[in-house]
Amino acid sequence: MSLERFRRTRMVVLNRRSTAYQAARAMADNHIGAVLVSESPGLVGIVTDRDLALAVLGGGLDPKTTALDEVMSEEVITCDISADVDEAVRLMREHGVRRIPLVEGEQPVGLVTFDDLVVDGSVSLEALRSIVTAQLEVEAPQKPAGMLHPSAATTAQARTRALMRAKARAEATYGRVVQEVVDATGLERDPSERALLVATCMLCRRLTPNEAQDLIAQLPSMLQTQLDQCLGGPDRSVTTLAIEDELGRSLGVAAERASEIVRGVLKVISENVSAGQIEEVRGQLPQEMKSLLPAAA
Repeated sequence: MSLERFRRTRMVVLNRRSTAYQAARAMADNHIGAVLVSESPGLVGIVTDRDLALAVLGGGLDPKTTALDEVMSEEVITCDISADVDEAVRLMREHGVRRIPLVEGEQPVGLVTFDDLVVDGSVSLEALRSIVTAQLEVEAPQKPAGMLHPSAATTAQARTRALMRAKARAEATYGRVVQEVVDATGLERDPSERALLVATCMLCRRLTPNEAQDLIAQLPSMLQTQLDQCLGGPDRSVTTLAIEDELGRSLGVAAERASEIVRGVLKVISENVSAGQIEEVRGQLPQEMKSLLPAAA
């Protein structure tokens, strides 16, 4: 039987820089248990309500500042919309998952879940049982393989593992952005980190506290913690020249080189924050500073 009936005209898809809080609100507002994470050209992850409970709450993370790419499952098992239900059942059983995003090309166009199959009634009880059995055979964060319920001994381990996983993803996300600054500016890693912090901090100081917080919330969590001191704006003494001067002093480079670095850093920022947020930020900048953040195409 075709999967076409599970095509959806509206999909809840966030980007990897969306926050865990935004994912939770999307799940609550749409009465769903997972959101897809997309980045051109296709899906890069999936976040479930269980991920939010274990990795965010269990890990003691702040849902309003934790980005989805720190907690999402990156190995997304997809199925072409042209396939049949038997293929979806096979994928759920083989990979121990309850949700299969349906794609057309590389774009998500639907989602079939275990609950859908139960309600649909087109799948045999034996097939459904095989999916559940396969999931029980896979070790989960709060239970050993094959157990129906978590044991007390594994709870602390689960929290530790969730925290370690979130920390590793946070470091990877921050490292990726720093590398983008390296590529954009030609600096070594250490001065790239300094340039990223200085330029971003001064940009935030030029904004209202609320706008600065919204911008910071979309940045890597390891950078967010360093920007708490940058929320006292709007500081109208912050201009393009002021940022260039501060960066020049910090890195010990000439004015022309500082100008190149500032533009490289803020270009990276604009590419790692949603287009809508960048437009909000540009709206608070004077005309001479707007060019620092490229407008959305």
